Amino acid sequence: MIIFQYCPLCARSLTTKRVERRDRLTCISCGWINYKNPLPAAACLAVNKQKEILLVKRGIEPYKGEWSLPGGFMEMNESPEKAAERELKEETGIKGVASDIVGVIVHPSKIYGSILVVGVMFKVIKGTPRPGSDAMETAFYGLNDLPPIPIRTHSELLKRFVEQFKS
Repeated sequence: MIIFQYCPLCARSLTTKRVERRDRLTCISCGWINYKNPLPAAACLAVNKQKEILLVKRGIEPYKGEWSLPGGFMEMNESPEKAAERELKEETGIKGVASDIVGVIVHPSKIYGSILVVGVMFKVIKGTPRPGSDAMETAFYGLNDLPPIPIRTHSELLKRFVEQFKS
């Protein structure tokens, strides 16, 4: 996580000031305030006609070699659904149609401070799963046969998804 010492707008030294009931780094020269906001990400819960969910074996850290939901960080001016659609295609080669938001979870991160993960449900419409550049493997799993998912936000989204899907 970046810790500023100087204002990124005018290069003056920053001071800590109470702003909106929180201590924040501020610039007394130009008024810039360092708001620490969560970084938005999208996770894909893509289901095929057999009611199996698509997972990827991560090819990069964190959790390299472990199963997770396809997903990644949202880009500027991108909705959670569009980000998830892009990530689904990039990581698995699958095209899907977003149908619902499964949940939103905030996760602490040593690098980014915190990450806001939006779980987006998809109906798979075409494509054969193939791992993208940051995945080692892709596979569909039955909802009762899921492998361990060590990423807490992904396992929580899967739990919510299974509860919604089965009801």
